[in-house]
Amino acid sequence: MSSWSWLAGRRLKEIVNKSFKHLELVNNVVSMLDEIISELLKNNVETGLAKFNDLNKMEEKADVVKREIFVELRSGYIHPLDREDLLRLILTADDIAAYAKAAARRLVIIYRLGYTVPGELLKILKEMTSEIVEASKLVIEAVNTIGQDPTKALSITHKIEDIEENVDDLRMEAYKFLYKMCKDKIGIECILYKEVIDDIENTSDRCEDTADVIRMIAVSI
Repeated sequence: MSSWSWLAGRRLKEIVNKSFKHLELVNNVVSMLDEIISELLKNNVETGLAKFNDLNKMEEKADVVKREIFVELRSGYIHPLDREDLLRLILTADDIAAYAKAAARRLVIIYRLGYTVPGELLKILKEMTSEIVEASKLVIEAVNTIGQDPTKALSITHKIEDIEENVDDLRMEAYKFLYKMCKDKIGIECILYKEVIDDIENTSDRCEDTADVIRMIAVSI
């Protein structure tokens, strides 16, 4: 059984604090994707696309913290199961930022190629990203709660799962719009729109995957 002694030992405490920093940076990346789509909805295209540079820098900061955690996990004695739990948590959460960045990058490509995303589709994407921002915040809350109240942490992960199901329903709405739009002719924009939808939905999936890691930790305490 993992000790998961969140406050036992200076080194483990430092690593856990860095893990929270990593999760906060991941949440910032997701929030920036949400902001980009908000700007596009308001037809502030250049403002929205310019935010990708900030998102990219935030994702790079998350990568730096992730690598620091890896070095610290290797350099000091930590219970092997605690090390494994932390590695799973960081790697899975890192995928949240990776997919959010991929979605943002594809939006930049779409607009730089001279295409625009229809307003109706943007509204659905905005609903999806707003839900994912909430899910990523709940990930932080759940991790913060594990040591004090594992049962509450489990309850929070259930909320994350509910959000993932909502986002999946929204994805089907986005697909429905796309099918109608592209039923007569499948242009490059149809492919690009689908990839954005999938990247955003994958961001939500990774939030749920992170919640699953939290569940495994919570039930082992």
